[in-house]
Amino acid sequence: MDRRAFLAMSATGGIALAVGCMTPAPLPSRPKKILVLGGTNFVGPALVEAALAHGHEVTLFNRGITRAELFPELEKLRGVRAVDGGDLRALQGGRRWDAVIDVWPARSQLVEQTAGLLSERADYYFFVSSIAVYRDFSQPGLDENSPVHENDPGWYGGEKVLAEQTIARLFPDAFGVCRCHAILGPRDSGHAYHYWLRRLGTAGQVLAPGNGSDPVQYTDVRDVGRWIVDCVEMQRTGIYNVVGPAPPLTLQAFLEGTRDAIGSEAELVWADARFLRDEQNVRSFSDLPLWAPLDEDAGFYQVNGTKALAAGAVYRPLPDTARDASRWFQSHFFNDIAFPVGGLGLSSEREQAILAEWEKRQSARVPG
Repeated sequence: MDRRAFLAMSATGGIALAVGCMTPAPLPSRPKKILVLGGTNFVGPALVEAALAHGHEVTLFNRGITRAELFPELEKLRGVRAVDGGDLRALQGGRRWDAVIDVWPARSQLVEQTAGLLSERADYYFFVSSIAVYRDFSQPGLDENSPVHENDPGWYGGEKVLAEQTIARLFPDAFGVCRCHAILGPRDSGHAYHYWLRRLGTAGQVLAPGNGSDPVQYTDVRDVGRWIVDCVEMQRTGIYNVVGPAPPLTLQAFLEGTRDAIGSEAELVWADARFLRDEQNVRSFSDLPLWAPLDEDAGFYQVNGTKALAAGAVYRPLPDTARDASRWFQSHFFNDIAFPVGGLGLSSEREQAILAEWEKRQSARVPG
């Protein structure tokens, strides 16, 4: 699995120190009427919970299939978003909303349909995008003005670019976009972080790539949700890279921090990256998720998020994310999942074989 595939798959799901203060923001002076397109998968529940905590009136529009039991107290409009054969009748008419939050679409045509339908009946439109829009990750420091994929429809990153452009055209002075990196936390239906939670949650040795110095960026799903609601309340216009933490963690700090947060005594065994890739055919992004070696994509986990930080983005400490993600994973997947899953992770047997070969290699270097 290459970086493109990893980005597309992780989107379908999905910090040693906090940046800023974790004190809840003050309640808005006037509750807003918010229409959430989606709202029950991963990012959706986090932003709905944040909106409700701030006293907003939330309406959901979705199929009523994914976690339909969530938010029984809310108004739910039913329909289908599809390039062909969709059903948006529940959104037709003269009803107005203060804001629309569009969580899911990986197809720009779906955004064109809904944003076009609501452009005269909503004051603000927020879209959840991705760092997959960026064209080149060879250098660190990508910011919101860095080159993006152009004329690349059909691929996830290219479709996100087209969706952003559509919203900017239909809501020129009243749109917000967050370009997110890996999103972790409760309700995650992807398995990138689950792989490490599973491995680190068991005793014994855990294979880790390189020397631990490669960077990692991610954002807790609840921090994404809170940022989106804050943008709605402030009518914050423009595009923001929402990528925590700042500065990025090293992979060593990330894995050790996760291990310590969940109370594990697992031993991380760091194996040379060339040994893993060249001799054991271990693939970054997939076999060992969340690993992006600097010599492959130096900028992938070094995206510039200072604009969002300056505007008030807050990222919670890694232990909070690790503990809560682990609790959710254990209650939903832990006993029923065997890696690899969906192209992510190493099987226990393959991991043990690689560890044995690495130990043999290390032993051969020690003088007798």
